Amino acid sequence: MQKPIINATVSRTSVDANPMFKIVVPNNVETTELEYVLTRVMYNMVRIYARGKHIPFEDALVQYKEAMAVHIGVIHDQEQKLKEAQDGR
Repeated sequence: MQKPIINATVSRTSVDANPMFKIVVPNNVETTELEYVLTRVMYNMVRIYARGKHIPFEDALVQYKEAMAVHIGVIHDQEQKLKEAQDGR
């Protein structure tokens, strides 16, 4: 039995437009399943980054960890601004 965990697509309205991301996680996905999939994806990203930069995996992991914290903070800030704009603040 196979079970979809995550479906992600990106689209643009034109070549110069910012990308629009759509990420769908089905309602029947358990938190542990999603965590495992995302962790494996991140592991592979760090491994490929380390190999491409010719640095130890541990160094790449530190760099990725810091970058992820920044990216998550940026996404949070953007969503908060959008919510405030929608609320009329």
